[in-house]
Amino acid sequence: MVSVAPHRPGRPGRKRPLRFALVGAGVFVSAFLLLGGGIYAYGRYRYSQVPKASVPALKSAPVSGPFNVLVIGSDSRQGLTGAAARAYGSGAQVGGSRADTMLLARIDPRTERIALLSIPYDYFAPIAGSGGSNKISDALNQGPGAMVRTVEEDLHVSVQHYVEINFSGVVRMVDALGGVRIDFPYPSKDLMSGLQVPTAGCHLLGGTQALALVRSRFFQYEVGGTWHYDPTAGFGRIHRQQAFLRAAAQRVRGSLLTDPLRLNTFLGAAVHNVLVDKGLSFSTLVHLGLDFRSMPLSSIRTFTVPTQIVNNYGPYGDVLFPVPGKDAQVLSSWRAAVEAQASSATGTGARRTSPSTSARTPNRSGSSSEIRMPSTAVPSNPGSIVQNRTTPNFDPRPC
Repeated sequence: MVSVAPHRPGRPGRKRPLRFALVGAGVFVSAFLLLGGGIYAYGRYRYSQVPKASVPALKSAPVSGPFNVLVIGSDSRQGLTGAAARAYGSGAQVGGSRADTMLLARIDPRTERIALLSIPYDYFAPIAGSGGSNKISDALNQGPGAMVRTVEEDLHVSVQHYVEINFSGVVRMVDALGGVRIDFPYPSKDLMSGLQVPTAGCHLLGGTQALALVRSRFFQYEVGGTWHYDPTAGFGRIHRQQAFLRAAAQRVRGSLLTDPLRLNTFLGAAVHNVLVDKGLSFSTLVHLGLDFRSMPLSSIRTFTVPTQIVNNYGPYGDVLFPVPGKDAQVLSSWRAAVEAQASSATGTGARRTSPSTSARTPNRSGSSSEIRMPSTAVPSNPGSIVQNRTTPNFDPRPC
């Protein structure tokens, strides 16, 4: 028996077509981070093919210590056909000028720690340079600089590097990896994205099914013959994206770098679907690969910006409003996740993780400043607050 999905206030963006979730950028960067000296020249050649953008809003990178990378997905679906196009959804903008899922990666080479902060695309915030507020995903319409400034001003963080990926390339990148292995505790599906997993257990997902998994916002799982919906909707999708990233990174470490033909196919797909800022050099990625080559993937901490849900908010539809006090707590924990051992880490021989891209002094303090509220008034009765949820027993995970 298939249960009927009840109306839930925690499902922002139901009235607009499904958009994709950012995952491929993490896999792309992981491949470069893991490049060894034997293929340095080849890696440099491939990296020269990656489009570079000038992003003046970026702050100067520190000589040592933690820095932040803003990873953005554009909602273009160019190049997708058949089942992959259906998984992507019918309303995506061809060419891509709108962000979907935003991820802030905080990296500290001294402590060999990484922390990821997910920002929901329906997060309602003041858009830098626009004089008004909107869903934060709309900031990309004004270019990468506006996107960076919006994140910096709204969350009181600094951003040193920028990575953007066109999600249409993820299908080809996953297929080049030979698929990714995901463990499903129960039979699972999503009728909207096309996900179909008929049995529980570890499954090897090809590119199209991997795309369906990370795009899934109407995820269902079967227990005792009855299908149940994930009640956390878009926030559950963020956790599925994070599980996919871990599985893909395991695949990169486990087989990709030992198979030159597969590596070439993977990078050939990646370089045409990723854009980076001009300051993110190949040597920076190689240095990071050396710093993090022995880091266990399980040590990467993940966080999600807590929000309160507002349905049918005028012309904006369903949106997520910030929760200033709780947002500040999560941001503080995200910063501390990579800096916990900084006092015991030696600074001797610390590498410059990136060349300076701006003469401005970076604002890398652990400030707990309140989130900048939207210029539009917060409703008197917003929905429930959604914070970092614990991992339910029905969540897929790497295997």
